[in-house]
Amino acid sequence: MAFKEEEPASDLSGILGKHIIYTYSNGWEYEMYYKNSDTVDYKVRSGSVGGRVVKGQKVSIRQLQTALPSEKVEASESEMSSYMISWVEPTGTSVVQVLNLNRREVRTVILLPDWVVKEPLKTVCFQNEHLDLMRSYRDQGPTYPIHPKIMLGRLHFVEHCTLDNEHVINSH
Repeated sequence: MAFKEEEPASDLSGILGKHIIYTYSNGWEYEMYYKNSDTVDYKVRSGSVGGRVVKGQKVSIRQLQTALPSEKVEASESEMSSYMISWVEPTGTSVVQVLNLNRREVRTVILLPDWVVKEPLKTVCFQNEHLDLMRSYRDQGPTYPIHPKIMLGRLHFVEHCTLDNEHVINSH
């Protein structure tokens, strides 16, 4: 039996084209650009993998609402500005991010493979120039155990850019 997607279409107009910079409570700073409905570019500006840059990362983005479509409940503007973004990187790292633009906060769960925790500096590069290397590190592992990291961050920069702009996140 195939997995059937049953989520209703999301209104992504509030997130697409957004360029944000945020800092997690542990001091790690990230820059993210929601390039289009299934792609992000990002740069890790500081932290254990500061200097890592990723462009063209495929993602799934959904608008979050507190009520199911069958429930006739008006969503507040704050709820309408909340989005869930998820992706799996070539390193084997899985990420789920919940972004609330009105509250200027981001909550993230990062599931790090063991090899990334043991040797994080191997991922510090412009990943797009090293995709085969990242996949080989992932395949060599060890992948397990998986190390979950739950993080809360505050947005301190938000701007709207055009979609599919290759110049928002600098690759170096």
